[in-house]
Amino acid sequence: MTTLTPDQAAARARRILAALGPVPAWTEAVLDQAVLHLGRSGKPFGANDLRLIVPEDDCRSAGLYLRGLVELENPVVLRVTGEVVSINPKAHGKKVNVYRLTAAGRRHLEARIAARTEQRRAAA
Repeated sequence: MTTLTPDQAAARARRILAALGPVPAWTEAVLDQAVLHLGRSGKPFGANDLRLIVPEDDCRSAGLYLRGLVELENPVVLRVTGEVVSINPKAHGKKVNVYRLTAAGRRHLEARIAARTEQRRAAA
């Protein structure tokens, strides 16, 4: 097994995430709720915390989902505050980011969740 530099590992992770395509709507809804729940405490959280509360199928898209939130500029939803070693055995010790949910990010996620709720009501 070849050892990658941190930059090579990050580039590889970006290629893999880009190949996964968009996060399914159901998974986005599950992860929105989980991130809002974890972020409301004001404490840093990351994929390891999501892995403990979100079904495995939805965790597979967590990296792509979190990256999408970090890349949003208006509003800024998540701020990277550090990194920790992943608890996912398939990650083989790879580091994952730790985030803080911004106030604007909280409002953004609450609005997305409310919009989904309203969409379901209108469809019923």
